[in-house]
Amino acid sequence: MELTQLLLKNPPLTIVSLCEQLEYEPKVHLKKPHVVSGKTKLTLTKWPDHTNDEHVLITSDNLLTVCEPTPAVREAYLKKIGMTEDDLKPKEEPKVLLNEEESVPD
Repeated sequence: MELTQLLLKNPPLTIVSLCEQLEYEPKVHLKKPHVVSGKTKLTLTKWPDHTNDEHVLITSDNLLTVCEPTPAVREAYLKKIGMTEDDLKPKEEPKVLLNEEESVPD
């Protein structure tokens, strides 16, 4: 999942979230989405309201655009959800050495 900022059409909202694109509609999977607000003081509010769900699916026709969050938004979001930049980096699978008697693991 990537950290992404999304602009929604209806209602017009700016969302920051961990995000992945799916193959079929609903094409966008959001994990821990938050609304970004405030001109002078940055505020992040859990979205959608009145639910404890952390996974939200939205259709691509609800998106206006997808963009990179500013460093300030990125830092505030990661702090809010209790993650670090290192948590977003892909984890490498340990390499397995095989000899002639072994087969490829599943």
